Amino acid sequence: MNNKKLVANTYYKMVTNHRESQLFFAALKLDIFSYLDNEISIEEIADQSTYDIRNLKLILNALASIHLIEKHENKFVNTEEGKFYLSKSSKYYIGDAILFRNEMMSLDNIENRVRFGPDKAITQHNQGQKVYNFTKLAKVSIPEIYLWRIEPLINLMNTIYQDSEPNKILDLGGGSGAMGIELCKAFPNSKGVIFEEPKVSLVAEDLISKNNLSTRVSVQKGDFIKDDIGSGYDIIIASGIIDFAKDHLQDFVKKLYDALNKNGIIYLITHGFSEDYLEPSETILGWLSSHLDGLNLLLPDKVIQDAMTDSGFRLYKQDKSGNHSIKVYQK
Repeated sequence: MNNKKLVANTYYKMVTNHRESQLFFAALKLDIFSYLDNEISIEEIADQSTYDIRNLKLILNALASIHLIEKHENKFVNTEEGKFYLSKSSKYYIGDAILFRNEMMSLDNIENRVRFGPDKAITQHNQGQKVYNFTKLAKVSIPEIYLWRIEPLINLMNTIYQDSEPNKILDLGGGSGAMGIELCKAFPNSKGVIFEEPKVSLVAEDLISKNNLSTRVSVQKGDFIKDDIGSGYDIIIASGIIDFAKDHLQDFVKKLYDALNKNGIIYLITHGFSEDYLEPSETILGWLSSHLDGLNLLLPDKVIQDAMTDSGFRLYKQDKSGNHSIKVYQK
């Protein structure tokens, strides 16, 4: 009986976890954390924000109770992590990215989607742009890329190119182009191409300009599934995009192979799905909303690996980054 009670408690814990998440998202929307870089009183925050002082106090105490902020006597302040990630004064601020991903992956109204099924138009076309706002995603994910994607990429490529440099780099479906831009900065004699659809490409053009790399990094606009992606590349970065080629996987992988020079490198980041679609659970839940809407995109890692090796690639190195799988293939 005691074991059954413990299991029941885990169910009730989910209710608490949901309330904690709701509180966290509300604090982000209210930009609470940006007021708390230094110790500050409720009265001062209320004066600066014009928020209701009574309910502000309740929210701040609740945030402190779950250790998202700290309370020192009658003043509040960010934790070290909160100041680093959740205050807009930090260049590593990820609050907008968290809010966008919560909205993008929301399971609101899941009951009706199960009762009545997916959107027939989305099912028919099976295109990510029908469901996702890739332009906004490219903007808000820039800090995430700098936090988690850049360092492993640069470290690995420095190992591969110890005595030389890549001449031409492609960041395929690269969103903001941050990965390609930073790789070009790491290899100052290289040229880069960011390939993106026209609307999203504006984000990449802006980031290229901010990094003063307009003479070395260009933007190519189009559909990387259907259109020519160029050739003569030494490195192709394909981060989180191969699932979108699901209906044309073998043709797409051949396109990658043909675009590379001899001994060229594919830096491939996938979602690491198992063949039974049970792992990793966090990513499965993250994609669930779009799949309920009608998308059918996810590819198990084994299917991707088989397609790569069947096209002539050899696996050079593999690693993990959180729930993502990093595989480096060589032509």
